[in-house]
Amino acid sequence: MDRKEFLKVCGGSCLGLMGISLLNQSCTGTHYVQSVADKNQLPVPKTEFTEIKKNKTEFRKYIVVKSDKIEQPIIVYRKADNSYEALLLRCTHQGIELNVNGDILTCSAHGSEFSNKGEVIQGPADQKLKSFVVTNDEKNIYIQLV
Repeated sequence: MDRKEFLKVCGGSCLGLMGISLLNQSCTGTHYVQSVADKNQLPVPKTEFTEIKKNKTEFRKYIVVKSDKIEQPIIVYRKADNSYEALLLRCTHQGIELNVNGDILTCSAHGSEFSNKGEVIQGPADQKLKSFVVTNDEKNIYIQLV
């Protein structure tokens, strides 16, 4: 195999793998919710965490909440014990909005990575993400903005 043929084969393989990974990510899309602030909190119906798949109710692991009260969205993780964790999707390195990749939050500017608890996995960021207190009642969760 000569160099030209090798590059064709490798390039085609890489493009194919990249296409498959993009399709896989689109199958598990992020669910966005718009919330209107009530005083200093964002109410979100708990039903936003549920979805019907093949006539079966399943729970989303997380949702992303947007509001005019905040510059960048907040990701809310639903834990196994039905408690919630809310994190501002803002990189602590330079303030860039983070990308959601399941349990990993990534910064497209310099590659910082954060866990679903807001802890730094990889720099250059060196501070945890801003978190919010989350309370709930029977129907809603409330993200406390102060």
